[in-house]
Amino acid sequence: MGIGNYQVQPAAVRGVLANVRAEREALATLRTTLRNDVEDLMAAAKMRAVVTALSSVWNDVLAVQAEAAETRVDNAVNGMEAALRAYEAGDVAMMDAARATMGRSPALAVDDAITVGP
Repeated sequence: MGIGNYQVQPAAVRGVLANVRAEREALATLRTTLRNDVEDLMAAAKMRAVVTALSSVWNDVLAVQAEAAETRVDNAVNGMEAALRAYEAGDVAMMDAARATMGRSPALAVDDAITVGP
């Protein structure tokens, strides 16, 4: 269905959202890998200052940025899914209203009726 100068194709939107969900899962896996790598570096470090710095980099920068990115993706997907449901519900409501209107018996007022005298 067209809105303005563009077309909304729900099946195509669902396909894109499925791809985004898959990429989101990959992002979570990469986050886990990165955390494991930071922990490995911390275990290999000989100086407490280096361990503390690595911990701070993870806790204050990397984990925060990863969480923010994951949350933005989740919010975007959830918002798009809600918009798609609303769009489809609107289509259904419009079609139901149109069908009801078309199926209604017209109320006719005949203004030029001919009457027969007694």
